[in-house]
Amino acid sequence: MKILRKYALVELVVPFVMSLIVFTFIFLVGSMLQIADLLVNKGVSVWDLLEIISYLVPKLLSFTLPTAALTAILLVYGSFAQNNEILAIKTAGINIFKVMLPVLVVCFILSLIMLFLNDQVLPKAQYAYRKAVKEMVIKKPTAYLEEGRFIKDFKGYIVLINKIDGDKIEGVTIYQPQAGKQTRTIIAERGDIVTTPDEKQIIIRLYNGTSDEPSLEKENEFYKMDFKTFELPPIGLEKEITAINKKIKDLTIDELLGRMDLRNPEHEEQKNLMNKLRTEFHKKISFSFSVFFLAMVGLPLAIITRRGEAVISFSLAMAVIAFYYILFVLMKTVALESPIPASIALWFPNVLMLVISFFLMRQVARS
Repeated sequence: MKILRKYALVELVVPFVMSLIVFTFIFLVGSMLQIADLLVNKGVSVWDLLEIISYLVPKLLSFTLPTAALTAILLVYGSFAQNNEILAIKTAGINIFKVMLPVLVVCFILSLIMLFLNDQVLPKAQYAYRKAVKEMVIKKPTAYLEEGRFIKDFKGYIVLINKIDGDKIEGVTIYQPQAGKQTRTIIAERGDIVTTPDEKQIIIRLYNGTSDEPSLEKENEFYKMDFKTFELPPIGLEKEITAINKKIKDLTIDELLGRMDLRNPEHEEQKNLMNKLRTEFHKKISFSFSVFFLAMVGLPLAIITRRGEAVISFSLAMAVIAFYYILFVLMKTVALESPIPASIALWFPNVLMLVISFFLMRQVARS
């Protein structure tokens, strides 16, 4: 029995590691084009990019680790069934579930690792990522900007840029909302975005444009000012970086419990906040154990399908994972927007996987 258990675990190692690498790379591909553009066209340093990528990895692992575990199980145990090794184990009078047990134990340990990852590593990485992006705005302002998108990162201004070429910008429209006044609109053919030598402020210089200035005497009236060169007041971002507040998803379990200390929220805003905190609390824990519950489904499913080919195992894993993730996102929405408690909604996908696994285990036992 010990030999069989060791054999099964050893066979899982290589497929698991390879699947983890492949899935992590696939998830990273979506960011690769943007990263390449930052490196080649916008002059962002390699070290800054590596720092940003390192902050993305923990979030990717929270998705790719369960996927890799399920794929490895389907691949190895499907191969066992296809090659009649499962039949040989049963013929020898060995309980097949005892061969599955070590895999479930390992997946439970992986779930605990995921819990630590989602609780301690991921919140810090997400917070550090947002801070690093803000710092990149100061070091290389145009690197973070996108053409044709309204940019709200410059405090007090909404900026739209048609074309970005290095530090040069073309087709610039700037909206400046003003308290008690009409919104000021500035349009320019081109401009520069530069950082001050102390890297604490950003300066936007505009050339050949017009500014619609609200009239001081008559409300809802503007006067047009033409300019050849126009410089906006320096925009300070250093204080914004140091004052970046943690979002709910950036909180650890202990921090969530600390903020959920309000026993009887009275106002609607407090109730909504408490619901969001509870939802995030149960999400961190229940999603971490997806490795274990997906393994519960994957083991009997692999034996029933009796297919150990990589393409089939990969496709089957993707179908199960897609079903689970879609259901999880749906239940998160239910927890946030319905009277159903988060403790029920966010654990429902795992309970459903458990029920399906019991049904599949019975099929394996009967076959």
